Amino acid sequence: MSPIIDQEALSLLDFHKIKNEVGVFAYSKEAKQRALHISTIENKDELITELNRVAELNNILVSNNFFPTLEFDDFKKEITLLSLEGSMLTEEQFFTIKQSTEIANTLIRFLKTHKNAIPNLSELVINLEDNKIITREIDAIIDFDMKVKDNASKELLKIRKDLSEKRKESDAKFNRYANELKKLGFLRENEESYFNGRRTLAVLAENKSEVSGFVHSKSESGKTIFIEPSALVNINNDVAELEIDERREINKILRELTNALRPYSSQLTQFYYLLIETDFIKAKALYAKKINACLPTLVEQPELKLEKAFHPILFTQNKDLKKTTIPLTIHLHKEQHLLVISGPNAGGKSVTLKTIGLLQTMLQCGLLVSVAPNSIMSIFNKILIDIGDTQSIEHELSTYSARLKKMISILETVSNKTLVLMDEFGSGTDPELGGAMAEVVLEELVNSKTFGIITTHYSNVKLLANKLDGVKNGSMLFDLDTLNPKYILSVGEPGSSYTFEVAERVGFPIDLINRAKLKTDSSKVDLNEMLAEIQQQKTVLHEAIEKTEHEGFLRKISKEKYEVLSANYQDKIERERDRKIELARLADFGQKYLRLMEDWNKSENRKLVIKRFIDGITAETNKRKDLEKQKKLDKFSEKKVARIKPLLQIGTKVRILNSSEIGVVNEIIDEKVKITFGIIKMTVNIHNLEIVKG
Repeated sequence: MSPIIDQEALSLLDFHKIKNEVGVFAYSKEAKQRALHISTIENKDELITELNRVAELNNILVSNNFFPTLEFDDFKKEITLLSLEGSMLTEEQFFTIKQSTEIANTLIRFLKTHKNAIPNLSELVINLEDNKIITREIDAIIDFDMKVKDNASKELLKIRKDLSEKRKESDAKFNRYANELKKLGFLRENEESYFNGRRTLAVLAENKSEVSGFVHSKSESGKTIFIEPSALVNINNDVAELEIDERREINKILRELTNALRPYSSQLTQFYYLLIETDFIKAKALYAKKINACLPTLVEQPELKLEKAFHPILFTQNKDLKKTTIPLTIHLHKEQHLLVISGPNAGGKSVTLKTIGLLQTMLQCGLLVSVAPNSIMSIFNKILIDIGDTQSIEHELSTYSARLKKMISILETVSNKTLVLMDEFGSGTDPELGGAMAEVVLEELVNSKTFGIITTHYSNVKLLANKLDGVKNGSMLFDLDTLNPKYILSVGEPGSSYTFEVAERVGFPIDLINRAKLKTDSSKVDLNEMLAEIQQQKTVLHEAIEKTEHEGFLRKISKEKYEVLSANYQDKIERERDRKIELARLADFGQKYLRLMEDWNKSENRKLVIKRFIDGITAETNKRKDLEKQKKLDKFSEKKVARIKPLLQIGTKVRILNSSEIGVVNEIIDEKVKITFGIIKMTVNIHNLEIVKG
């Protein structure tokens, strides 16, 4: 089965750059390798699952929420060794397994805990359980310095205790003997060295007969002899023997630990592939975050609706250069499945094709795409691309022949599940004949219901696109005043190639331009001028619309700002009013309190003063209750007015509260209503009314 998109097309789209970018974000070597071999996912269900997983992880990263670290060392070799009967892992290898298991355990627990929020990612661990036994077993034996612990066995503890004592004894004797020889001047400045793990003294050659011991080495100059003192030989032999015993005991412990963990080698393999898979998905999500990508809505029927789409490679390049990337908006669907784009060279036609081709390819490789979230995409069975000069010297094919062969291949494959992108199709031969060939190809694409974008300079193709159902013309906007392309796709009308306009602006002799016009079919010149004029008018209209939308946006912002400031100001006024009332109340209360103090000091009947104090407190309490009650009534009234006022209109039947008379509304002024009760007219507050139903 042929691939969805061939290698030549992938090369034209620079898809390898996307793969390299994704690889940068992977941590493990295997995930980096997987990134470099990203390809289209043929199975639709697998593709949708992969896209959803990347989208879920991307949402976590964009929201800066927690996700377990995936910084693990490759432990595939350790798993292979562990599974072999009779093998023994080293301390460092066990430490690697422990760290990786801890990361896998954390990831499994996280995904299971958040299965409702990230269901697709959680499917990765649906048949997995964390394993605390592995980490517990290794922790009991190996410490954080990747050494076997002293208490790993009673025998090891005893050996290391004896070894420590022997080393202390050896050090004490060595230092004592070295100090004696140093005082006698028998030693060089660097008085000691190690040879084969044995501590030696650096003795001057002329004094070697004065020092009894075993000679281990001699300096290149012959002036220094390295001697192990006789007094230390036996004790150093004991140390060496204990070190051998220690290594044997350590190997025994490591072999036992290896045997204990061997049954978990298959589970560790599952952990390994879980971490690699998640690392790969995270790399995709991190790249998506970099290019502001998202997962568009996926639909079953062929449709391509790209809103504010960016070419991801161009977007990152421009971002680094602090330049703006112009977004692309396009919509292909069942009724309009082909778009013919025309316009001047270097106006952005080829970039538009590459943007669409690259984004569709990325989507079908399980990558999120740099489009607005309201975009709609579907999955195509084939992505067929013909961009650029495909002349082959090796096969002695002309440009036109090569493109014809490519076109034949495309026409043999097209269907309503195919996306075709063709640049300057029909070019490379006589313009009139090439234009005729382009017409019949366009008709075939229309009949096959193929989805696609085609760029052209042929006027006959532009005219045919206006006649055929399912095809639309489009053009890249161009500024005639500056002769600069705008890189904006406008759908609806074909565009001019601006052949004569560009020639005139760059200083091409005007008489030669006029002669060229005379040699050109007048209808083609008129059509080109008409298209240029239409496009210029569309450019002006587009700029006017943008300006109007921008001004409307500014007005909306100003209005919202005014409303916020006004609300804040009103709130400030109310708070200030409440503060002044409270201050006045406190001042009044303070005056009363001072008068009571004076009466207390002067009066002989203090019971009367106490009574006045209690009466004052009671009155103040009742006053506060009344205020609170009034506030509640006011709030109730406000709510009632807000509820009833929108329902009131001229002619509405109403009744005053606690009254049976029904009146009719004549006029509404703010929160008051003028009502007619027969021949009687009254003005009543809205909160005192109720609407009569029926």
